[in-house]
Amino acid sequence: MSVTLSQNLNKGELTQLLDIAREAIRGHFSEEGPKSPQLDLYGKKLLEPGACFVTLTVHGELQGCLGSINAHTPLVLEVHNKAIASAYQDRRFMPLTEEQLDHLMIEVSVLSEPAVLEVRSEQELLDYLSNNKVGVILSDNYGQALFLPQVWEQLPKPHDFIRHLKIKAGWKPDHWSSSMTVKTFTVTSIEGKYFEAI
Repeated sequence: MSVTLSQNLNKGELTQLLDIAREAIRGHFSEEGPKSPQLDLYGKKLLEPGACFVTLTVHGELQGCLGSINAHTPLVLEVHNKAIASAYQDRRFMPLTEEQLDHLMIEVSVLSEPAVLEVRSEQELLDYLSNNKVGVILSDNYGQALFLPQVWEQLPKPHDFIRHLKIKAGWKPDHWSSSMTVKTFTVTSIEGKYFEAI
């Protein structure tokens, strides 16, 4: 299990979030179905509204990744909901099966509040990202796309990172306009095997 710590959530709290994601997925395969977390079992920080993404991989290949940008729901419930969504509602993938559980890895990423980054050009953005490997949200008119900071592991060059992010938004790789809005964020994350804590 790997943990990325910040001043906001400690290892114990992150481990609780990972367990919530596990239980949400496990509940899908039970007769009773997934049960929402009991809020009285968790501390104040985990009950505050939080935004998160839950990323699932099987044999190292992406199996689902859905989340939220803005915090509206208690974090424990948001993790529960996004774990179910990533496992069974990500339209890019077939729903998770019981046969995949032996090789399932779960990563929970809790987002900081996105902050607007004032840039006058794409080059200014690329210059900033060359020294700051943060999460990025690009918005322009009706299009929007987000990459978590973990994507830097696959796309370590800022040019490639932004190019793929624009493609994800449905834009041409060279798209840029005066109305483009850039927001950045960081994450506190924890990753573990599905069967690790059983």
